Amino acid sequence: MRVTLVSTEGPWLVATLRTPEGILHVMDEFSIDERSAPVISAEFAIELSALLDEDESWESIFAGNPDCRKMLQRITGWSYRAFGEVLSIDPVVVDCGVMQIPDVFHSNDPQVIGSFVAFTVTRLDAIQYNNEEAQQDVHGNTH
Repeated sequence: MRVTLVSTEGPWLVATLRTPEGILHVMDEFSIDERSAPVISAEFAIELSALLDEDESWESIFAGNPDCRKMLQRITGWSYRAFGEVLSIDPVVVDCGVMQIPDVFHSNDPQVIGSFVAFTVTRLDAIQYNNEEAQQDVHGNTH
């Protein structure tokens, strides 16, 4: 995903990113190496990952998204309430719009596919994605 760096408090701290879907607040894992760290207003590619609240009940996960939303709703800092649709099992993958999150819960029951769920992301992490595709600008030009 291509983003623009709005602000960062530094490596391992909160960073604010502008995405095509809106603003995200994440743990900054992309400015650890000063030589390749993006500067404010720079556009670059990231990969998101999520640390989940493992204490949520099955009932709250499956009852928490009656409106069938696919989104991340910020709680505070880099934590979010995630809303999405179960795409697969073994592993369970949930489409939350801005990202797909694996291993939200464990199930072998194919009937959960297509269910809309909600759960808590305790920390949303972003790392810089370095490959040729990531170096393309919005016009598809490679740099």
